[in-house]
Amino acid sequence: MAGCTGLLCARIPFLEVFNMCETERTKEQKENPAHGSAFRWRLPLAFASAALALGCAAGCGSGHSPAPAVTPIQSSAAIWFHPKPAGGTEGGSTDFLLLFQANAPWPRAMAKTQVIGLYAGWIADASDQDLQSVVEFLNAHNMGIEIEAPAMQALATCGSGVEGYVPYGQSVETFTLAYLQRLQSLGAQVPYIKVDEPYFFGNNVLSDPNSCLFSVEQVATEVGQYVQIVKTVYPNAQVGDVEPIIASAYLPDVATAMAQWHATYQTVTGAPFPFFIADTDFSNPAWPTIVKGIETATKQSGMQFGIIYIGDMQDVSDSEWTGTALSRFQTYQGQNGGQPDYVLFQSWEPEPQYCLPETDPTTFTGLLDAYIEATS
Repeated sequence: MAGCTGLLCARIPFLEVFNMCETERTKEQKENPAHGSAFRWRLPLAFASAALALGCAAGCGSGHSPAPAVTPIQSSAAIWFHPKPAGGTEGGSTDFLLLFQANAPWPRAMAKTQVIGLYAGWIADASDQDLQSVVEFLNAHNMGIEIEAPAMQALATCGSGVEGYVPYGQSVETFTLAYLQRLQSLGAQVPYIKVDEPYFFGNNVLSDPNSCLFSVEQVATEVGQYVQIVKTVYPNAQVGDVEPIIASAYLPDVATAMAQWHATYQTVTGAPFPFFIADTDFSNPAWPTIVKGIETATKQSGMQFGIIYIGDMQDVSDSEWTGTALSRFQTYQGQNGGQPDYVLFQSWEPEPQYCLPETDPTTFTGLLDAYIEATS
């Protein structure tokens, strides 16, 4: 870890090291999701307050206040861990595959992690050797796989290159069966799949000229058809929903829109989503209240609720990114009484570049350890 060496590191309490600094790294653009990429478009949370970041991006000894102590949190939430594998010039975690090697240095976080998240595009594109090593490691450590995947079919006139769609010329069924059967052939356990924001992108909430303007009923039908494809390979997999929680994007309001979408899905398919994951617009100061209301409504409707904890796209170092993410679980669960069933530590951003080791609190597994310590 940059900023401390030798015995100094051993003397610093784990959760107080978040204000130690690392070398800042250059940020790059993400891969275009039009290519069936493992890396997805997400909300550019460019306006989130820089005051949330606990790391010192300006340099050690620059007058930054020490990181606040982490408040104990009561939580029974299952931990999902979904790093972004590095690829080309798009950033991501360069040591992603080292997570799955024997004696990988994240035993504490590993023991508490229920599933590892993989992007469908990465599963489809990974080499046989890399995918086999991941599956063998996860099976040996009793961890399953959570997949994030597109569920809608692009048309000749719309959808290709937009998140949540399989591009025109490649069918949802062919693509889905290809990556699921690769996993099945290796003996992988897949308890969860989350469809990639179908309501937001299928119903064209943001009026993207490249998106298809499907009715809500048509979106529900396409997602229901996707679920049936999944069940032919993994009959016990739970297929849930993830959507952006952007207050200004929905009418009459985001909570009502989510409730109506989920009710429509249940009516069309005959079954509810088993879970819903909130992809939160953290730039809105009211986000904790908005998300807490959605959590309550989600649970009342019979679904389980999860939240994604992530840094910001503009974070320029791992310490800044992990500090931002840490502040968000402190805010939601520590200060606002959030009680999610699942906490998903995920990245689709250039940071963090390092997952390991967990003894360095600026790494992704170091962030997991901070959450584990806070909720122990």
